[in-house]
Amino acid sequence: MRHDFAASSLAVAIAASAAFTALPVQAQSAASSEQMKDEIAQMRQQLQQQQQMMQKMQQRLDELESREAAQAKAPPPPPAAAPAPLVAAATGPEPEESRIHRPPSALPATAEPLPEGYVQLGDTGNLIKIDVVAQFDMMFDNKFMGAKDLFVPSSIPVQGQPFHDSDSRSNLSAKQSVFRLDFRRQTDYGLLKVVYKNNFFGSGSGDMPFNMQYLYGELEAKNYSLIAGYYLSAFTDIDAFPNTLDYEGPNSFTFKYTPQVRYSPIVYRAGEGKLTIPMSVEKPNADIAQIGDFETYSRIPDLTLGLRWETPDWHIQWANLFRDLGVQSAIDDAHRNTNAYATQLSFAAGVFDNDSVQAWASYGDGYSNFLQDISGFGLDAAFNSQLELNAIEARGWGLGYTHGWAENVSSSASYGYLSINPDADMLIDPTLPKSTRFASLNLAWQFSERAMFGVEYLWGKNTDLNDNDGEAQRLQATLRYDLNP
Repeated sequence: MRHDFAASSLAVAIAASAAFTALPVQAQSAASSEQMKDEIAQMRQQLQQQQQMMQKMQQRLDELESREAAQAKAPPPPPAAAPAPLVAAATGPEPEESRIHRPPSALPATAEPLPEGYVQLGDTGNLIKIDVVAQFDMMFDNKFMGAKDLFVPSSIPVQGQPFHDSDSRSNLSAKQSVFRLDFRRQTDYGLLKVVYKNNFFGSGSGDMPFNMQYLYGELEAKNYSLIAGYYLSAFTDIDAFPNTLDYEGPNSFTFKYTPQVRYSPIVYRAGEGKLTIPMSVEKPNADIAQIGDFETYSRIPDLTLGLRWETPDWHIQWANLFRDLGVQSAIDDAHRNTNAYATQLSFAAGVFDNDSVQAWASYGDGYSNFLQDISGFGLDAAFNSQLELNAIEARGWGLGYTHGWAENVSSSASYGYLSINPDADMLIDPTLPKSTRFASLNLAWQFSERAMFGVEYLWGKNTDLNDNDGEAQRLQATLRYDLNP
């Protein structure tokens, strides 16, 4: 009705305008009838054009109203599908995650991070995940130990050494706190990762000296992975590390960070399992008891070659280490060289629902610098009485077991043993360790999604090359906050 009324009003207005325009024409007595006819014809023509325009406008208005009415009666469209997760779209399929339960006492920021928690950096295609771990450790020792912030059996004073009968003491530390950055992006060759990690066990002064742990890049392709940078040695199997609250862990574990390039082709797949052959070229670091003006060196880098079978529930790894150890005189350039070799078998598996077991055993000549407890003592090789350089035989083994009392409460126990067997005529300080033993037992409670509290008992024994020994015990309490695990 409102449209018909508008059309009628416009017609009346046009007619009135036409009538008003005609008044002066009638007032002109001299005007001819022909002229008036022409003017009336023009007015009729204009009126017809206006009516045609109004009809077209009315037709368009009717079409718009019909379309709006049809849309109002139609059912609402189904909700749009949720967009795919940003990380999955940008990084491609993730590898099969381990089904071995990670208890509250597991080392933080060590395992491959979960896909969630990444943030895209603008339109670059790069993703970043930031993890910050704040950890506080309170330690009570029954006697003096050379390494205050770590439980190192080789630092326990033996009979006849200072502090063998020392008083008990306490210590507080936050050095296990961690800062980690994980970058990743999809490339034409596969998933590219760049990882940075540090804690505060550096050698500098102060309570929190900086210590670089990771800075490496990894290209993860369908049939291989390629790592370059600063990372754990390929001889180290971090997946077999037992769940201790103490950062050092078992004395016999082979644990070493080093610059390297590592290539790991996948040579066989069966179900969820895969067989890889990790091989690496690593920075040599000959750790030799020096005499006089001799300096240590290596003619070739350290080389590793391994074999690893891995499934989400368990893995076993066989690793081999090849080294060249040498010393050279700064006076006459006289040099001595010896070859070194070590082999290691390591294993880890999930058992029952929340339990897991770890085991490792290594043996060789000239690899003491890779063993947790005696690294840095110069026990890779030594001179004999004829001033010949020979590698020192060493061995180590250990076990770990974790039991989950509940999803967020667990206990872990571990034991380690290592020893060296130098030749009788080797020129070595007799106060250096001949063998050490380590044991730990803890209880850890994940009392919130990102916070853990635990207590741990540690025991160690040190025996030197003169067969003098000493024991020590520690009670440690740990409180940890993990921002983005």
